[in-house]
This record gives sequence, structure tokens and C-alpha cells, in this order.
Amino acid sequence: MSGHYRTARAVGDETARLERRRLLTLFFIVIGVVLVAAALIAVFTDSPEPPPDCQPGTECGGPPGQPGASIAPGASGGAIPAPTVQPGTVGIRAGTPWKSTDHGFEFEYSKLWKVDTADGSRVDLVFQGRADAVLTVASVAASEASAEVYANRWADTIRSDAPDLRVDDREKNEILGPMIGFVDGVGRTYAGTWSSPQAATRPIGVSVISATDGRTTVAVVLVVWDPDDDIASTWMQYAVRSTAELVLKTFRWGPT
Repeated sequence: MSGHYRTARAVGDETARLERRRLLTLFFIVIGVVLVAAALIAVFTDSPEPPPDCQPGTECGGPPGQPGASIAPGASGGAIPAPTVQPGTVGIRAGTPWKSTDHGFEFEYSKLWKVDTADGSRVDLVFQGRADAVLTVASVAASEASAEVYANRWADTIRSDAPDLRVDDREKNEILGPMIGFVDGVGRTYAGTWSSPQAATRPIGVSVISATDGRTTVAVVLVVWDPDDDIASTWMQYAVRSTAELVLKTFRWGPT
């Protein structure tokens, strides 16, 4: 009897162990399925929406959904990233505002720029980062100059200090879709050599965008010294131009 009892007990123990092993395996399979399902749900429900081209918190100068203007070249990278504009309710500022008392338009600029001189129709901003650059926003009545004429006038003005100024037809500096405040305009890039009163010379890159809403003609003019110098993974002109985009994206034309 004792031999049969030990045999039966051993068989019973083995059966119990197999049953426990089967239950543990089933348990871990169920847990794995639950975790995978939860991960898939998180991926499909928490994916962030792509940011709009013109952030809703910036009071941009045109209807939502339209592409924003860009003064930056058609290339990737950038050593000095443009400030991130967070979405929010209308009225939230993306930068520091500046308003023309003569023509009523308004725009915002980032902390990488600082006002140097200004009057009722023009403001000159000096770059505060690792580059020498000046950004000018200027205006005249539309009856005085069209966008084309005003762009030419600014090129001639700069040419007085850079006599060899010429059109820069390199693709990397091309201005794509020139607009100011969602109004189509003309965009041009130039290259030349700046001559100082001390007879020193330095290469410059110039970007000009001009547009008119029928009442006011505006030009946004950027001059960058040593534009082809390397800065991190890109070149100076691209890096600085990227930081100037906020002016174009937040530009609001004056009242009708």
C-alpha cells in the first residue's frame, strides 16, 4: 500500500505543477496582450496634431490655414532656431510688438533682435546673436511706390555702401513664396561687398521682400555680414534669416 500511495502522490504532485505552470503561462500571455493593446491605443490617441503654419496665438496677418510667408532659404538646418510660438487664444504675443504710427501696421520680433532706431514709418533692428546683421521694416504710401519699385529703391540704397551689389541667384538663398502679412509680394536676394568709412570691406548678403495692400507699401530688408561663414551645421545668412521670419508671420496691415 505504501508504494502505491507514494506513486499516486508523485503523479498528483506532477499534475498540480503542470496545472500551475499552465495557469502562469496563460496569465503572462493575457498581461502581454493587455500591455500591447494599451500601447497601441496610446500611439493612436496621443499623437500630437501637426502645428499650423501660422500659429493661432500670434494674431497672424491673414486668415488661418494659409501658408505663411518665409524669408528663410529653401534649405534644412539652422544654427540659430527661430523662437517657438505656442498656440493659444487670439491676442497672445509671440514676440515684442512694434507699430507704425504713420501707416498703422504692426508686427512682432523675437528677443534675438533689438530696436536701434525708429520713426513713424521705419524701424531698424540689430541682431543680438553670433552675427552682424540689421533688419529693417519700412513703409511708404502705396501711391508713392509699388512693391517692385520699393524693392528696387532699397537695393539702390544699399548699393551706395556696397557698389558691387548684384543679384544672388544661388538656390540656397532663394526666397520662396515672398509675402508680408499674407499679401503676395516680390522677393530678391543680393550679394556684395560692404565698404566702411575706414576703407575696410566685408561681404554681405541682402534679402528684400516688398508688398502692398493698396494703401501702404512695405519692405522687409535684411543685411547679413559674412553671410557664407559657417555657424554650427549651416551658414550665417540662413541662420539669421530664420530668426527674422517672425516679423513676416505676425505682420498685420493697418486698418482699412
